[in-house]
Amino acid sequence: MMISDELFPLFLPWLIFFGLVLIFKKLFSLAKKQKAGAIIFGALIQMMMPDPYAERTVKVVQEDKKTIKKEQDENEDDDKAKEQDKTPLFLEED
Repeated sequence: MMISDELFPLFLPWLIFFGLVLIFKKLFSLAKKQKAGAIIFGALIQMMMPDPYAERTVKVVQEDKKTIKKEQDENEDDDKAKEQDKTPLFLEED
C-alpha cells in the first residue's frame, strides 16, 4: 500500500494526459464522420474559449471604419465641388 501511495501522485499527470488523448481521439473520429454531437461540442468549446486577438480585432475594425468614413467624406466633398463647377447651359454666353 505504501508504494502505490507514493507512485500515484507521480503518475497522475500522465494518466490525465493519456485520458485526454483518448477523449480527443474519439472526438476527432466522430468529427471526421461529421457526427452532430462532435460538431456541437466543438462549437461550444470554441464559444467558451477566449479570443487571444480580441483587442487587435477591435482595433482593426475601428481603423477600417475610420478609413471608410474618411473616404465617404472625401467623396461627398468631391461631389459638392463637381456640383459647384457645373454651370447651367442657359447662363453660358456664346
